Amino acid sequence: MSDEPLTDDVDAFPREGESMEIDASALRGLTHPLRGRLLEELTRNGPATATILGRRLGESSGATSYHLRQLSRFGFIDAAPGRSGGRERWWRIRPGGWNMKGHEFLADPSTRAAAEIVLDRYYHQREEHFRDWLELVREHPDGPDARRWKNSASDSLSHMRMTPGETEEFAAALNGFIRDYGQRFEGRTPESHPDTETVEVQVNVFPTLPPPREREERAGDA
Repeated sequence: MSDEPLTDDVDAFPREGESMEIDASALRGLTHPLRGRLLEELTRNGPATATILGRRLGESSGATSYHLRQLSRFGFIDAAPGRSGGRERWWRIRPGGWNMKGHEFLADPSTRAAAEIVLDRYYHQREEHFRDWLELVREHPDGPDARRWKNSASDSLSHMRMTPGETEEFAAALNGFIRDYGQRFEGRTPESHPDTETVEVQVNVFPTLPPPREREERAGDA
């Protein structure tokens, strides 16, 4: 796997606050497991240095420093403004986040393997985080964390009958609302806001298609 930068032209990266579209090079740059753990830690707990991240993840600061630099070269993180770490740089998740066309990467033989690694890790983490919360509430319902958060946490399931175009428009509006609303909380850390926790918002938008045999039967009845 190559760790060459996407480009040396800083103007080629999205402006601050804009979502970055992951290309094949950046996708391959995400396959290393430590990079995934670093991104998750920066996402959940805010800006940190290589030394801080190494201590949290049980890795050497040399390893975390190297992989942080690679994540920066691919545009996933950048230097946290207003923070001085002496000789060490403070890193943050790039404002605006990123997105990827997972279906296209899975359909392309040249990127399928990398896409499977990245997507499998992503969906596993999402499921694991939710299961951890459910397990906490089930096993420690009277614990301080469960009592504090159980009335705030929620999950829901909705169904709407829409065309693909309407669904795309709906998903864009929903994601835009979440992104805009979340900007007021950017830059918070456990140290600056000790009364807060990272709140994870999971949203899936997809068609609940009937099985192939049922679709064939419907077509025959038409």
